[in-house]
Amino acid sequence: MGKKVFTEEMEMLRNNPYTYSVTPSTLYFTKEFKELFWQEYQKGEVPRQILDKYGYPADVLGKKRIWGIAHNIKDQYYSEEGLREGSLKRGTSANSSYEITEEAIKQLQEEVRQLRQEIERMKKGSSAQ
Repeated sequence: MGKKVFTEEMEMLRNNPYTYSVTPSTLYFTKEFKELFWQEYQKGEVPRQILDKYGYPADVLGKKRIWGIAHNIKDQYYSEEGLREGSLKRGTSANSSYEITEEAIKQLQEEVRQLRQEIERMKKGSSAQ
């Protein structure tokens, strides 16, 4: 059985001040909530109780999602970017600090060109032996 799909609960979840956004299948939290969750989790609080305390009832979320929330917040906390607004997935936050610019693309293209040249030199060097 998969994760519980939100139907009539979406409005209640959307009105929670710690909800960044919600879809029928996914709940995104604010950075503030993730920080509160992590602090309480570090003190030994159970994820189910933390979520309930901040207005996310276990019967609405379901066991699988509760486990996933705790796991993903932990992963995000220890990631290079740290806790962030919105999605738990890397680089998908609305406030993501990584921006693809034309300059960044040009730098990467130049790096690829140089690496290809180096590989060709290495190939020629090994075939000459």
